[in-house]
Amino acid sequence: MVEKLIETIARALRVPPSTLTPETGPGDLQVWDSLAQINVVSEIEAEFGVSIPFEQVAEIQHVRDFLPYLGKTS
Repeated sequence: MVEKLIETIARALRVPPSTLTPETGPGDLQVWDSLAQINVVSEIEAEFGVSIPFEQVAEIQHVRDFLPYLGKTS
């Protein structure tokens, strides 16, 4: 599941998956700004068929923070 998540985020950010780990967050990559965060969330929602509440998006600080939302369908 983590590998698929990393691949999905890498695709949204247009970076190699090898640049991401579960600990990577927006502060670690220049390309991961607030607009990119929206793209990341949209890509994850589409790929995994989940819905991440908008008010929770700002609290996501690392790749691993998406894990609790995976498997929760909208």
